[in-house]
Amino acid sequence: MTVACNGRVTPGIGEEENASAPSAGADEGSAQATGGGPAIAAAGGSGGSSEELGSSGATGGAAGASTSGGPGAGGGDPGVGFPSEDGPGYSVVFPGGGVNDSLYAAALDAEGRLVVGGGADGPLSLGGEDHEGAVLLWLSPTGELLQARSFGSAGYDTQVNGIAPLADGSIIAVGAYRTTVVIGDETWLPTNADWGPDMFVMKVAADGEVVWARHFGGVGYDWAESATVAPNGNVYVAGYVSGAIDFGGGVHDTGGDTAFLLTLDAGGNYVASQVFSRSGDLDAWPMTNATGMALGSDGTVWLTGYASQPHGFGSYLAQLSPAGQRLTGKPFGDDGYMLANDINGATGSGTLIVGYMNGTADFGGGSQDTGGSTKLFAARFGPGGEPLWSSLLGGAADYYARASAFAADRGVFITGSAYGAEEKPMLVRLTADGTPGEPEVFDALGRFFAVCTGGEHSVYLAGQLDGPGDFGFGPVDGQRDFVVVRLVR
Repeated sequence: MTVACNGRVTPGIGEEENASAPSAGADEGSAQATGGGPAIAAAGGSGGSSEELGSSGATGGAAGASTSGGPGAGGGDPGVGFPSEDGPGYSVVFPGGGVNDSLYAAALDAEGRLVVGGGADGPLSLGGEDHEGAVLLWLSPTGELLQARSFGSAGYDTQVNGIAPLADGSIIAVGAYRTTVVIGDETWLPTNADWGPDMFVMKVAADGEVVWARHFGGVGYDWAESATVAPNGNVYVAGYVSGAIDFGGGVHDTGGDTAFLLTLDAGGNYVASQVFSRSGDLDAWPMTNATGMALGSDGTVWLTGYASQPHGFGSYLAQLSPAGQRLTGKPFGDDGYMLANDINGATGSGTLIVGYMNGTADFGGGSQDTGGSTKLFAARFGPGGEPLWSSLLGGAADYYARASAFAADRGVFITGSAYGAEEKPMLVRLTADGTPGEPEVFDALGRFFAVCTGGEHSVYLAGQLDGPGDFGFGPVDGQRDFVVVRLVR
């Protein structure tokens, strides 16, 4: 999942910020809403010296969330964490009535709030009201729930997958739905709920109200994975489709799973779309799925994702024009499987892809082999796609990289999970030249799908907790429930 992480407005490659123009959208709607949220007893104190993670404090939480504060996780690794003056660290769990609730996206909005999105396939009680389906939560720097919105009803594949913040405090949220969704006076029904979901793109104001919303789908599996916003306000959306689909400019007949790039203007109106054929688009590698997207300062769009191959999956990095025409492309993965899950534009130009692989691949500096285990990979490229460095990380456990974010010093945070006897959430920091630190495998069951950095001072992690655990702030528990962790130093 690609998430907007680096600062409070979606970053472009070679830019500090992309300050998007305000949308002119109409059709303002309402969602299942609640204001406020739990009164959280956040970690107290200033957190001590710059060599300590987190801060001391008590355990607390109410109204549907369980929160703990205390010493930060991973205190032995100076590469993980940030100065404590940014506020306390915490872990917060939102228990729900579903069997598979998870957060998949996270971003800091222009007001400094953490916005997380995911899916709840059962009732999730927040502020005295139940939420289910695609869910958005806004949290304060201390982990207090400020507001929540939900769309759709309980069901598989109804979820938020990507968030892009805008300079006016609003966000773009993208995802999928397999259930009935009501927004204002609009009712969306999935085209073929038995086969696969349809996708949505919406702009949500800072107060949680929907400014505009669009939905697209055909009879196949249609999935919006990520979003980003250009300086002119255009919204780019990427993911994959698996059958005929019309985004507004005519029908694309895909013939099977393939990546797409959709462009809307600031008001949510159709501008352009491109669906990539299943062969011949990337040196005979089909672009099966677009899992991540980043903007170049020259206006180009970078995509990464899966490339279906006879031996399993490879991955790719593709540079596109704003209209979706492929300019350059690089395939990766010689055997086994290789899944690129995220891409980030690097301040000062360049791009980074992360994922996991089991087999061999050449990112431009020679073939690398995982030796039969599953390892996370990170590969950094220059503004023209030239290889700069690549790293593999893995050992006794298999490492699955899901998301990444740049730190202020151009180091990289990568999160996901480590699987040994059990699957546990994981975080690792790489230096600016790609040298990995010691992974932090948390004493918990579950996995992270999203990571955001808060400037120099904090890192936010979001995903799913699947049992008892401790992120360094005191014990928490969950049964496939939403979990958010903030580490500070």
